[in-house]
Amino acid sequence: MSGVALVTRLHEKVPGKLYIIGEYNVLKSGHGALIAPVNLFLQGTLIENHKTTITENDISHDYEDILIDCPHQLKNTVATITFFHEYLALKNIAIRPFRYTIENNLISDDQIKYGLGSSAASIVLTLKLLNRLYQTNLSPLFLFKMAVLIQRRLGNLSSGGDIACNIFDVPLYYVRYDVEWLLSEKRTFSLLEMEWPLLQIKLLTKIPNFIIGWTKENFKPDTNGDIDPSFFETASKLVHNYLSTYDAMYLTQYQQLLESLSLVKKGLMTPKLEKLVARAKDLDIAAKISGAGYGDCGIAQVSDASKIKELTLLWENEGIKVLDIWRNDNE
Repeated sequence: MSGVALVTRLHEKVPGKLYIIGEYNVLKSGHGALIAPVNLFLQGTLIENHKTTITENDISHDYEDILIDCPHQLKNTVATITFFHEYLALKNIAIRPFRYTIENNLISDDQIKYGLGSSAASIVLTLKLLNRLYQTNLSPLFLFKMAVLIQRRLGNLSSGGDIACNIFDVPLYYVRYDVEWLLSEKRTFSLLEMEWPLLQIKLLTKIPNFIIGWTKENFKPDTNGDIDPSFFETASKLVHNYLSTYDAMYLTQYQQLLESLSLVKKGLMTPKLEKLVARAKDLDIAAKISGAGYGDCGIAQVSDASKIKELTLLWENEGIKVLDIWRNDNE
């Protein structure tokens, strides 16, 4: 033995996600969506160090410095480290400084987001690495709750479906927890040990194949306009019907429902998203937006592999890029 201590070096990757069906529906407590991970990742490397630093895009920051003045793109990461440190203090576990390097493949070379959920992924990636560093052996469900509580602290709650997909890393059916309950709760860490009202996460073993089209656009969503209660009623039926059959007909109907929602949410269906859906329809292929709309990605459920090349060409003629990131069953 040389007497030289081994330095802990950990690597982790968290997938981007795509909504298959259920976007907007899942914003309501007790309502669900089907979400799948893709083969693009947010990656991180954590190495024990004499002080804690965070490096992204080759720019390094001291953790103590950015607690005071944090760059926008690192707010989720810094909040996650701080939250985990508070949890460790409750468990009387000593803090270990580290050098944390983040590599974001969920944005294009032109620094345009694909719309695959990098915000939630940054929280989950950091939690997974810290869980390993401190050997706390926290379950995926425990980490999910931590991530939601971090979002609550930041005042930026997503539906939670993105977090669930990032953590479990398999296709899943996700039903949102009771958001009013969570927002009214004054407690934080004791909530981690509790069962959350309405929350369901069901892992799925096999779902259909999809082609993913990227519009190369990303517009600010319209947060005005209330969603009519009838939307959620219809949406839930379509989600459940699709989940039990995987019949593409329900994707088409859900897309039509989203198009009706775009009358309230102005700009949801961009011209490129409209063309993405229309060109697939020309080939009798069911297609829809994936996620909130306003650009980003759309998906098409393709059962006939001979049509993939033709659809790819049609989309490319409309300025839509096919992303080869769909995860096959054996991956």
